[in-house]
Amino acid sequence: MIAKQIKGRGFRGLLEYVENKEEAERIGGNMSGRNPRELAAEFRFSRQLNPNVSRAVYHVSLSAAPGEYLPDDTWNEIAERYLTGMNFNNNQYVVYRHSDKDNDHIHIVASRIRLNDGKCVHDGWDYKRSEVIVRQLELEYNLEPVPSSHEKLERTASTGQHRRIEREQTEYDSGSRDAPPELPIKVKLQKIIEDATTDHPTMSKFIERLLESGVEVRHGLTRNGKSKGISYKLLGQAFSGSHLGAAYTWTGLQKHKGVSYDSINDKQLAHNAAPAKKENNNLPIDTNTNTNTDTNTDANINTNTTDITNSKHTYQQTSLNRELEAANEQDIKIVKHLLQSGRPLEEIKQTINATLIERTPTEIKELVILAASELQQEHQKQQRMQKNSPTHEL
Repeated sequence: MIAKQIKGRGFRGLLEYVENKEEAERIGGNMSGRNPRELAAEFRFSRQLNPNVSRAVYHVSLSAAPGEYLPDDTWNEIAERYLTGMNFNNNQYVVYRHSDKDNDHIHIVASRIRLNDGKCVHDGWDYKRSEVIVRQLELEYNLEPVPSSHEKLERTASTGQHRRIEREQTEYDSGSRDAPPELPIKVKLQKIIEDATTDHPTMSKFIERLLESGVEVRHGLTRNGKSKGISYKLLGQAFSGSHLGAAYTWTGLQKHKGVSYDSINDKQLAHNAAPAKKENNNLPIDTNTNTNTDTNTDANINTNTTDITNSKHTYQQTSLNRELEAANEQDIKIVKHLLQSGRPLEEIKQTINATLIERTPTEIKELVILAASELQQEHQKQQRMQKNSPTHEL
């Protein structure tokens, strides 16, 4: 049996999905709502007990082995046993069955907030605990064992770390420990990657999610476009993809976690760890052109010192996070040339959108401000040099 867990924010959309799918049937739970709308309203009650929990939705699918088919009452027993093992002792939940021809499985939608005390079910070490529970259920119900891809392809923590976490988790559940166990950084990183790949994103979207979660990502390509591999860094500790497990390598992400990579649409990733050498044949900049940006830039772009400093910091931080300095330098040169040429702001924006890096309107504005700032500084430097030159003194 395979268990897949997801934590989310909204009940209504998930309930619509699990109920309206073909061959779907609601077979159990402890709720009285008759449809997704009523169930979502009922889930709102537990959510109000702890409004600080942003991801109150717990969604798990339990799948039998191919060709294995279980009756409804057995699935209900398994759902209840599974939730109890995951510490959902007093929580709202509903069970749906999807009787696909070769994939008999159930979906459990539950609230992570307990009804008795309003506390959120702790999710530390939940993937490991889930695998232990699934193996126990397979034995008790005489089910065909189906190791998950996560279980087979992940390099786990050491035995000592396992024992320490299990002991601290038991102490926390019994109330003798104030804080839940602290997971090893390696396990935290694996969990972040799991959460970032649940909906099979593109490679660029996957990397963007990791950056938002505080994970640094490095990836390089050879000259013929083949991957050199991928590595991650969290809280100062770096791990190669293979160190985390086969499913976390560049090819493993695509093969085992459904991350898609398009060499054209995700082209900006090529600049990640192997930026191209700087060439001398970049777009030319006419140094004889008047560099007074006050007459060439849009009046809505404010280039006072504070705005320039803030925008420059924001844009540079984004560039560093994405490891795209080489591409950014090239784009800034292009924008500076367009500004010097007196091109309309709308045309400059369209040119930026045609470059390798996909940017938001805010990022485009910051790029233009940064380019205008550099032009302004170059112009001031040129004026100082002219003022200090012997010709100027005569």
